[in-house]
Amino acid sequence: MLLLLICAAGLAPGLATAWLARRRGRSWPLAVAAGAAVTAALPALLVLALLSIPPLALFLAAGAVLAALNAYDDGRVWTATAWAWTAAVCMACAGWWSR
Repeated sequence: MLLLLICAAGLAPGLATAWLARRRGRSWPLAVAAGAAVTAALPALLVLALLSIPPLALFLAAGAVLAALNAYDDGRVWTATAWAWTAAVCMACAGWWSR
């Protein structure tokens, strides 16, 4: 359920941008392109934030590890693997692997 909420939160700004662009008279291809650009920019912005603030990356890595362990306990292997990859990316952004 939490993973679905995170996905919806990631897609909502792109959908809102496309909807607002279309309501303000833009063509459908331009509105969809604007929505896709906003949706694609969010993960890049998150990675830049994690690179610039290493304690934030470590904090998110700890949360992702706990979520992965909980998902593994519940038997949700794919969800747990996604959380484990998230933790690995956060630790890499914090410079954990280069120590």
